[in-house]
Order: sequence, then C-alpha cells, then structure tokens
Amino acid sequence: MSHNWSDTTRFHTDSGRDIWAVDFTAHPLLDPDFHLKRSRLLQLTRLTLKRMRNDDDQYRRELARLFHSPDSSRAQDNTLAVMATRATGYLQEADVYLEATLGLLPDEGREKVSPLEEVVVCQDVRDLLELAFTGETARCRYEARRKLFLARTLLHIDQTRAIQDGHRHRTHFENLLNDGLWRHTKQIHDVNIGFQLGADGQNIQYTTRPGPGDTRWDFRSTFLEKSHDGRQIALDVLYYNCRFKRTVTPIGFEIVDGARRVVEAGRWEDMRKQSSGSILSKMIRNGINNPNEIGDLIGSMFIVHDEDALNDLLVLLDTCIGRPFGWRNVTDTLAKIPDGSALNQFSSKQFKVFKGDVDVLIEEPGGGTCYLFPVEIQIYTLESYLRTVCSTHEASHQALKFRQFIFGLVPRIFPAAIYGKDWLNLETPAR
Repeated sequence: MSHNWSDTTRFHTDSGRDIWAVDFTAHPLLDPDFHLKRSRLLQLTRLTLKRMRNDDDQYRRELARLFHSPDSSRAQDNTLAVMATRATGYLQEADVYLEATLGLLPDEGREKVSPLEEVVVCQDVRDLLELAFTGETARCRYEARRKLFLARTLLHIDQTRAIQDGHRHRTHFENLLNDGLWRHTKQIHDVNIGFQLGADGQNIQYTTRPGPGDTRWDFRSTFLEKSHDGRQIALDVLYYNCRFKRTVTPIGFEIVDGARRVVEAGRWEDMRKQSSGSILSKMIRNGINNPNEIGDLIGSMFIVHDEDALNDLLVLLDTCIGRPFGWRNVTDTLAKIPDGSALNQFSSKQFKVFKGDVDVLIEEPGGGTCYLFPVEIQIYTLESYLRTVCSTHEASHQALKFRQFIFGLVPRIFPAAIYGKDWLNLETPAR
C-alpha cells in the first residue's frame, strides 16, 4: 500500500473494537483534549511559551536546551539564528513525514485531513507554540501541537544512543554471522518457485517446477554445511536480510521475465537519508515514547524450506550470535496452537513465523566494558513466507501494513474529535 489505496474488502479489518477509541497517555500532545485537561504538563508548556514569548534571549536559551547539555559551552555560544535554523529542520522533517503519511490515504479522504496552510508554513518553534494555544480553531491548535510533537520525537530519535550506534551494532552482528554461519557456505544457487493460493484460501501450494498459472518467485539461495554436536547440519537459506530500522529497506519485489525476485525497496524517500519515519510510525501506533524501548532497531530475517530447516538454523544461530539462554520475547506462530496465535495486535492468525530477540554482547569503542544490544530474528518457512507475498492472502505483508496504518496510526494523528470519522471510507476499492 505504499503508493495506492488498498482494496480493503480483501482484508479482515474487524478488530473487535472502535478504531477511533485511542489512549493518548503515551503521547499527550496528540490528545485532542490536551488543552482542556488542565494537567501539569499543560501548565509547564504554557510557562515555556510565557518565558520566551517576548524575550529573544530566553527563546535562544530554550532552544539550546533542546540540543545541548546545560553545562555545554555550545549551549551559550550558539546564536538564536543558529538554534532556530536547527529547530526549523526538524519542523520541516515533520511536514515531510506527515505528507508521506497523507500519501497513503485515498484521495477523497486526504483532502479532508490535509494540514492547514497556516500550520504548514509556520517553521518557527515559538510561533508554532503560540499557534498551539491561540489558534482560531481547535483544528489549528491541534495541528500545531501535532507538528511540534512530530518534530520533538524526530529529535528524540536522533539523540538516542541506540540509534546513534545502530550502524555499528548492525556491522558487529553481521560480522558474527560471517564468522559463525556464512563461512560454512558450500554453494550459492538459484531456486525457482511456482505457487498458488490453495482452495481453502489459507495454505499455499508451491513447487520447484513452476507451471502455467503459477506465480513465480526466485531466490538466490545459500547452501551451508557445518558440523555441530557430532552431526553434520546441511541446509539452504533461501534468503537473508539484516537491516537497521532507521535505514529500513522493506522487502519488496521486482518482476523480471514474469518472475518475482526478492529485492530491497526504499521507503520515506523524501525524508533525510537517515530516515526516522519507520521508527516514528512505530512509536505512535504502539504508544512508545522512548526510542530505547524499540526492540527491533536491528532486525534480521531468514527464509528456509521447512520447519526442520528452521530448527537447524536456530541451532546454528544460537551458537554464534547470542549467549546461553539468551533468547527473549519468543513468539512461534508456526507451532501447533489451538485456534492459532497472532504475532501482535495487527497481525493475522494466518501469519506464520518464528520470532525472537537475541541480546548480543559488544565492547565499547576502543575496548573496555561490554554491553548488550538486542537483535530481532525472524525465520520463515518457504510456505509461510509465500503467504506474506500472496496479495490475496490475509497474512500478506500488504494486509499487515494496512492494519498497522488504519488501526494504529490514522486514529492517533487524525483523531475523530478533530476530523470526524466520515472522511475515512474503508471500502474504497483499489485503483
């Protein structure tokens, strides 16, 4: 659904609850009633505006607090113009994020919730905060607060240590895999799969000899052999990907001669090269207000043929990347569980995967104290992965992203108390 509105009649969108009933506790600035609740946070925000409203030097000091430690000499050295320009960059990034989000909506709905021009053109923190309290309409006041919230959260993401160290953590993890897994590669070869959705609408029928009518999917597979605990483990890893969430490259596909190949596809292209769009969206929809609480900043995905191969891969991974008894937050929806289980609140029960977090030890730069960082591991069997790329399957990646967007993001940044509910038509057909 990255560019076109999805045909929602194919997706089960009945979550059993009112999608507009949102708890804004984690993100109070997004609460449409923030200004009515007379909270201490509201009082602090009013005092901040009062301090800097007519005092440029106080305004400079308030902006400096966003970017520098109070005991830093740079907090005193930078001018108001320097501080304001830096803050404006985050306000502009907030506009870009919101514009990209609007692009996921149907045309008729997008027009009704597009931000007011007076909020879009306001690129100064002080002026925007003034607008948040004195704007002529509730919508104007809300949109000013939302823009401040988005900009502040993007800054928070930038200033989080786990984000700053993300590339180094990913490199360390991949070095562990190179040493403990990939150096045992015996062969790299192409695997061609043909598949169709089964008559039951759930299972995928597939073959290594694609025929007429099959959807084709091509993998560049890695064959491994490694001795472990007195036996020889041999398996094909059909696909592997490791990503740092800030530079997320979601799985996509290209069509070459009628065959689909797994590729990486960019997202949030209009944001800065180091885009925080994916992290920001997850924080909003999951009620997270600290980027350190996101466990999948580093994520790794594997596809193998079947559950026996999955078990073998787990054994190999367990010996080379983590620590004894190091798996956390394990969810195995491939296991035989009565009535099925869902990975999370947005996931279908037909989505089958092994997922868990591994804490990886790494030394501080230059040596010294070791500390842990988490890596989320996802392992699919071939059949469970094909479910995610079959556009008519309830467990498709497209359906998951739709549910995340509709149930998680939309009600929080386009709340019904401001925009109403009628603007969003879930039965809009695909273009």
